[in-house]
Amino acid sequence: MCRKLPIWLVLQRCLLLQGSEVWVYQPPELRASPGGSMLLNCTFSATPKASKLAVTWVRRAPGGSGEVQIYPPSSQVTELHGRIALDSGRFRHQRDASLRLANLTRHDAGLYRCFIWTSATSSHAGNGTELSILGEGPGSGVRHWAACGPLGVVAAILLILHARVCWE
Repeated sequence: MCRKLPIWLVLQRCLLLQGSEVWVYQPPELRASPGGSMLLNCTFSATPKASKLAVTWVRRAPGGSGEVQIYPPSSQVTELHGRIALDSGRFRHQRDASLRLANLTRHDAGLYRCFIWTSATSSHAGNGTELSILGEGPGSGVRHWAACGPLGVVAAILLILHARVCWE
């Protein structure tokens, strides 16, 4: 009977049958641009007896050794205040604990893990999502061009001369 089911469903049911009440899924990686927003997906399945659920999100910075709780927001992580949101209705009714991060900066890169709590002492974690922040955001091209040194200066002069010749 189990061989006819898709492998993900077989694994999920096996986990649930072995006494685990929650199965948590997070995509392994996401990429975003600075200034934008990103939905860090975290979906889960829970058996009917797991009715009192809670969610916690933690982040580990690239190269960092420890994880810092970012949701529910703590007073220690001030750089995320006003930039993170979780839809409690989707959490309760659709088993979706996805976290939205807004106004992204390069400091938001890292490994994000979602924990679903079935009691005060029992949690189930996703494998984590590695968030990469690409580029440096709007206007970064000008900074890079100016940072080219002598070559950048020569290119700028040639561009100005070309514009003057074409203009006349």
